[in-house]
Amino acid sequence: MNNILIVEDNDTSRNNLEYVLKTNFSDVRIYKAGTGKIALKLLKEIKIDLFFLDIQLPDISGLKIAEIIRSIEQYELSYIIFITTHLMYLPKAVQEYHCYDFIEKPFTKSKIIDVTNKLLKGINKVNKENKLDKKYITIKLKNVIHKVSVEDIFYSESCRRKLYLHTTLGKIIIPSMTFKQMIEMLQETGVDYFVRTHRSYVVNINHIRSIEKHNKKAWDINFYDYEEVALIGDKYSVDVINRIEGGI
Repeated sequence: MNNILIVEDNDTSRNNLEYVLKTNFSDVRIYKAGTGKIALKLLKEIKIDLFFLDIQLPDISGLKIAEIIRSIEQYELSYIIFITTHLMYLPKAVQEYHCYDFIEKPFTKSKIIDVTNKLLKGINKVNKENKLDKKYITIKLKNVIHKVSVEDIFYSESCRRKLYLHTTLGKIIIPSMTFKQMIEMLQETGVDYFVRTHRSYVVNINHIRSIEKHNKKAWDINFYDYEEVALIGDKYSVDVINRIEGGI
């Protein structure tokens, strides 16, 4: 599933563009913003694969948003498409912000479909190549062996002498492994996005949606597309919050 962000202040144009994308591409999730402020908020919360940016917005220029996008490491090469009636911005959009295409309003359905189809093919090709480099851990139980991609792990917790691994494919109960062994196994993969948040929790910061103060000495961690929560203990709070603010 690819995430597309539409930044357009005109309600009709924004909804029409969403309709064209949704009715012609089944593997996309659409996010919309009518202002630059909302767009930048979404940018912090969600990993976007493709951007449609209106240049003239009521609060922040689409060019300024593009500048901010390009300043974020993971978006240095992301596809940006500008939508506007002002072609005079084209040289700057191409030279400074390396936009892929420039769609003049009023846009046509065929133009949107054509450019989106090309870009999604490119995105999916890169994603497929990246999957070949995925890191895995192997969990051996009595009657089954689980091969789990570390990217698919929300968190692991130790509770009542059992270890639980929360993943995108469900929860795995591991009675024969210690919490220390799980942390060491994750460290051996070489990834840097797991962080100890509590004496009984280690969390993948890439899946964190939000954190909420639970009481004086504890926070709840909420995840994208997962209902269960993890905890941040008082001892770990400062380090964890710094990591989360830097990683989201």
